[in-house]
Amino acid sequence: MAGLLRLTPGEVFASRFEIRAALAEGGMGTVYAVTDRADGSSRALKVLLPELVVEERSRIRFNQEARVGAQIDSPYVPRVFGSGIDERGIPWIAMELLEGRDLRQHIRERGALGLEEARPILDQVGSALAAAHRRGLVHRDLKPENVFLHDQGGTTVVKLLDFGVAKVIDLHRTSATGTGAIGSPMWMAPEQTSAGGRIAPSTDVWAYALLTFFVLTGRFYWKAAQDDSGVGGLLRELHLDPVDPPSTRAALLAPHVRLPAGLDAWFLRAMQRPSTERFRDAGEALEALRPLLRPADRSPQAFASTADAPSERDAARTVPMKQPPMPLVDDRAGELAADLADDLGGPTSPDGWEREPLVTLRDTPIGPDLPITSESIAVPLDAAEGDPTGRVAHERVTSPRAPLEPARGAAPTDKPADSPAASRLRRAFGMSPALFVVLLVVVGALAAALTAVIVLVVLTVT
Repeated sequence: MAGLLRLTPGEVFASRFEIRAALAEGGMGTVYAVTDRADGSSRALKVLLPELVVEERSRIRFNQEARVGAQIDSPYVPRVFGSGIDERGIPWIAMELLEGRDLRQHIRERGALGLEEARPILDQVGSALAAAHRRGLVHRDLKPENVFLHDQGGTTVVKLLDFGVAKVIDLHRTSATGTGAIGSPMWMAPEQTSAGGRIAPSTDVWAYALLTFFVLTGRFYWKAAQDDSGVGGLLRELHLDPVDPPSTRAALLAPHVRLPAGLDAWFLRAMQRPSTERFRDAGEALEALRPLLRPADRSPQAFASTADAPSERDAARTVPMKQPPMPLVDDRAGELAADLADDLGGPTSPDGWEREPLVTLRDTPIGPDLPITSESIAVPLDAAEGDPTGRVAHERVTSPRAPLEPARGAAPTDKPADSPAASRLRRAFGMSPALFVVLLVVVGALAAALTAVIVLVVLTVT
């Protein structure tokens, strides 16, 4: 390996780019800030190893792959303005000049990112990958160093670097060694470790899951990154060891971090060793990840829209509550939800519904096995967070002070509200007072008939 070309400020490269300063250096290339003499614009110039383009076939391949970034319709991929091979056989790519730092540097200084900061980063990385996958392009080397946090007028915008370059490097290594390409070991998928491994969009999904863990915990997922087991230990984890849920691994590596509910299932699917069992591509993975990173919305409208299908988190913190005798539809759902969520514990709500004081459910465990049916509504209760008994307080909704407006399309009714005794009967036996009386009459008649039969039999026998 001849080594990387060292360029100095003021030097002109490829008869076109005036070098201003070195920005970053890696094993396969160096990035410089330059001035393009063709139009006076500022650019980032990536100068790569000459070994990548020794043969004519490799030169053609480089010229094809170097422009991959220009084919991706995404604001999260740097624009590519040109590429080529200079008179000394040194390949180069001229790109959009970015200001900021890469994700690895950012997390090294900041540590694990909270959801508010992590959400846009992971969303934009996923969007960039999804745009590439729609074009049939695979990144192959997704890692924190290739996620650049660009300062764009005070707003941080992700730029996913090195599209196309990773493939050129992989193909060079494969042809040079005759073995499968080993990219960045900490982020590679199993199929990248051996010759003949099928590289597909799901290869990037594997790395995307590892990147998500890194962003949310500030730590590498693999145990080999924490000890001295090296590449051998990493390969054993990649191919043989069980893949732990991220919550289990985070409890050991970053116990102060609380991962979003549902992330374990998402992560384990993205990390299936058979690539066909993962999310098909980044678009599918991102679509499944977004709801997990979304903050809980406690607005009345959001509550009404999710009353029939509570989230995994809410299902574990809700209790069934009897509905008032009226259809829960249209805007009334939002109004009732607002009362229950915002005025919990208040004696009377703005809509005139009267509430009994708070009572504690001593006999009802809280958990996802309590279904939300047409007889109940889910009420998230913040009080449950600090309840060591696992039971929460709630308030029961009793009869309204004034008749409610019937649901749209429903026939008006003059049926009076139940009395307190009737309400207790409904709660105790699940039936109306009239039905209860009928049931008693029927049971009494059957008992009398049975008694008469027994007496008749006794008399006949004696």
